[in-house]
Amino acid sequence: MERKKPVVAYCRVSTLEQKQRGYGIDIQIRDLTLFAERQGLFVRRFYRDEAESGVAEDRKELKKLLRDCRARRIGTVIFPSLDRLSRDVRLAENLFHEFEKFGVQVLIADMPTYNGKDRKDVMIRQIREAIAEENRKDIIERLWKGRQERVRKGLPPGGNVPYGYRRNGAGLTRHEKEAVVVRRIFELAARGGTKSAIAKGLEADDLIRRNGKPWTRRQVSAVLHRKDLYQHGVIRYGEALASIPALIIAAPQFSGNAASPSAV
Repeated sequence: MERKKPVVAYCRVSTLEQKQRGYGIDIQIRDLTLFAERQGLFVRRFYRDEAESGVAEDRKELKKLLRDCRARRIGTVIFPSLDRLSRDVRLAENLFHEFEKFGVQVLIADMPTYNGKDRKDVMIRQIREAIAEENRKDIIERLWKGRQERVRKGLPPGGNVPYGYRRNGAGLTRHEKEAVVVRRIFELAARGGTKSAIAKGLEADDLIRRNGKPWTRRQVSAVLHRKDLYQHGVIRYGEALASIPALIIAAPQFSGNAASPSAV
């Protein structure tokens, strides 16, 4: 007698959804488990992709799921909803083709009567895939407009305030202690210092980042890439522009043991 192939489940949450603490992984696992129990099934394994976009094709856990399907180690896969699998119609349909090709039954928790062999169910599935894709585009458009509006108000497009500044009501103002560090970074860069040497120089002067950690090459690079902001007080996002106080006003007076450009 052939051994029955296991039932597995797949869940996904994007970076934005993580921040909003909405339909998280734990909630999806709970819903999948309850759905499986109502169907008389036991989920042997959960494939979990966290901080992954619904249009990304190279998701780590999704690739593992497909690999196991191709090896014919899976009998049934359950998704909490279609948008957890993908928010792109082309990708979703390609994945359903793969599951069908390798004889994997697909169940969808929020479509409890779904039957992949029924043409009407497939049509409804494809309509819902198109809705999920359109919803994603709407979210992106709203974020784009919201970030542009933030910039027009003199705020950064994202949630984090740039190093060297603090939030002041509806705008940003200089944080003088951090501004000294920003000026020092640009001063060392102007003298030919590499990003690694600059980071070492800051560490030698006991200058740390806002979170209390030492400066790294990557963090120094992030400051240097914001030249328009620090030297000219300009925030850009798309077509939106705003002016805030610049940090690089004059060559700073600084004493200490900063690394020279050759200290790499």
